[in-house]
This record gives sequence, C-alpha cells and structure tokens, in this order.
Amino acid sequence: MSLHTPTLMVCMILLTATFALSLAVVARRTQRDGLFLWGLALCTHTAGYVLFLARGQISPWASVVLANMLLSATLALMMEAMYQFQRRQPPRRWIWWPVALVGLAFSALLEHTNARVLLSALVLSLQSLQLAWVMWQRWHSTPGRGKWFVLAALALITVALLVRAVANATGILTLQSVVENHPLQSMVFISVMVFNVLANFGMVVMVKESADARNETLALTDELTGLHNRRHIQHTLHQQLAQAQRSGQPLGLLLLDVDWFKRINDEHGHLSGDRVLRELAAHLRAQLRTQDIIGRWGGEEFMALLPGTSQAQAQQLAQRLRQSIEREHFHSHDGQALPVTVSIGVHSSQCRPQESAEQLVREADVALYRAKELGRNRVECAQASPHPGTAACTA
Repeated sequence: MSLHTPTLMVCMILLTATFALSLAVVARRTQRDGLFLWGLALCTHTAGYVLFLARGQISPWASVVLANMLLSATLALMMEAMYQFQRRQPPRRWIWWPVALVGLAFSALLEHTNARVLLSALVLSLQSLQLAWVMWQRWHSTPGRGKWFVLAALALITVALLVRAVANATGILTLQSVVENHPLQSMVFISVMVFNVLANFGMVVMVKESADARNETLALTDELTGLHNRRHIQHTLHQQLAQAQRSGQPLGLLLLDVDWFKRINDEHGHLSGDRVLRELAAHLRAQLRTQDIIGRWGGEEFMALLPGTSQAQAQQLAQRLRQSIEREHFHSHDGQALPVTVSIGVHSSQCRPQESAEQLVREADVALYRAKELGRNRVECAQASPHPGTAACTA
C-alpha cells in the first residue's frame, strides 16, 4: 500500500521545521556543542523538501539540482555538528565533496529521473555511513545513551536508502517524479521521519549527557593544575583506605609542599606562581606510578595516594620525587628559569592498620611540618608508634 507522497512530504517538512525551531531555542546561548549546526542542517533539510513539493511550479534546476544538494548538505552539516560536538577540527573536503558531486551529476541528469533516484540513494547512504564513522571514532569517549539513538537512526536511513537503490537498479521502482506514489517511496519517507525523531532526540541527549559529564569532571578537578581537587582526593582517600584495610594491604600517603612559594609570588608575580604549580603538577603526574593518585590539597600543597605501598617504599618514592623536582627546570610566566624544591611528609596505613583517613593525613602533615622545620627540601616520615601486634614502621 502506498501513501500520498505529497502529504508525507508536508508532514516531514512540518516535523523537521519543528525540530529546527526547538534546537534554535536550545542552542541560542552556545554554538560549541554542535546543536546550532545540527539545527542549521534541519533547516536545509526542510528547504530541500519545500523545493521538491514545488516541482513543476519552479525551475527544474531549483526543484531537482538545488533540492538534492540541500539534502546532501543536511548530512554534511550534521557531520560538521558532530565534529564540533567532539571538539575536533572537521576535514571539510572529506565532508562536502558529496554535495559538489550531487550538484554536478544532477545537472547532467535532469532528464533521467531513475538515474537521479539511484545516485541520490547511493550518495546519501554513503554520507550516513560517513557520519556513523565520525561517531565511532569517539564512541568510547562519548558518555551516555544518546549516541545509540543517533546510530540507530543512521542505520535505519542507510538501510532504507540502499533498499531504494536496489529496487531502482533492478527495475522494481521506476519513477517519473519524486512525488509519485509508490509503496517503496512511502517506506523511504516514513523512514526519513523516524530518522528525524531518533537522530534529533539522540543528539540533544548526547549534548546534555556530555555537559553533565563535563560538569561532574569540573566539580572534581582543580582548575589551575588539572589534578583532582581537595574534595575528590579526600573522597578517594577514604575509599582507598577502606579498601586497604579490607585487603590488609598498606596505603602510602605523601604530602608535598613547595618551598618558599610565597617568595616566588612576591618576586616574580602570581602568574609565575601559577605556572610553577602547573608545571609541578605535570611533573608529578609523569613521575608517579600508574596506580598512584595525585591531587592538589590546597595552595602550593599536593597529596599523593600510593596503594599497596609500605612506609619504607613510600619514603623511597618521595626521595626520588624530591630529587627529580630539584633537578627539573621550572619557569616564570615570561620564561625565566626558577629553582624549585619541595618538602614531603610521608605516612603509611601500615603503621596503624585501623587509623582513620583524618589521622593518616594528620600524621603526614606533622612529618611535612618537621621537614620544613629541619631546613626544607627534604623528606620526613611520620613517627607512628605501632599498635600491639603490629610491626614497627621504619623510615
């Protein structure tokens, strides 16, 4: 059974225009997440079908060539939007060559309806696969479930277009006009409407889920250094300590403080102090082991959690860190070399297996204060007395 094709086109125009207007409202404040370009793609889609409906009332070049170029441009703009959503630079030649191909080929095929139908189905299905590939490249780094709706929409429209191409190539579908009634035509237009619903819903959900994930990350990240902030490292400390106590494995803890940091700010400015902290954060990330967790505790102070690390092992690691920082070249905001050293307090849950997270930090802080008192640029271990039945911690 075939439905009335012009009526389906009107329904599609109204549906797409509604989505375009909705996205324009949602995306009015920002263009970084791709929604503006996605909405622009829906506008070109709407314009293309308006030109289809006007076939016979306007020039063939507009209702055939330009209309099909607009449909191809719809998927090209969706690819641009996806690259923008992924924070990537789009390869525009790779994205837009199908639009140019459609313009040139359809200009030469104005009198050959079935050849145009076949070419249009092949080009649009190819572009759908291109968009799916763009998504797949960042599939695992895209949070949430919205991406599945977009992928399902692309799979649906690709299958519908390929079925149309095969039917046209085998003579099952022969058309004199794009608005001609035919069961396969009805199937394609209904598929396009379902594609609109799924893809647009999926894109909006993707943007929301991505924004939620970014906000969650920002809430747990120190803005200056990119390390875990105090809230996150404190929460992680409680988790790691509980796990260490359950497993019977030690948890090492380092508190690092930049020596004479106030002098750096006073003599070279706060921008230089900020740069030193950023460079130190990068150095700590590079020097610590994969399993270690580093965060900014506050000001010029950093905390490192060392799972499965005894007091003696934590002390050795702290000494290596101190020496590597002393050798490292740090810089002021104008590139001037600055000597930087750190003092480090060391403690391990090995010393007191039932010690709380607060007690662990307090003991490391006492050791850090002692390192400062004894001249700075040194490592000091907590002097913890073992509980009965626990081996003494040695530095």
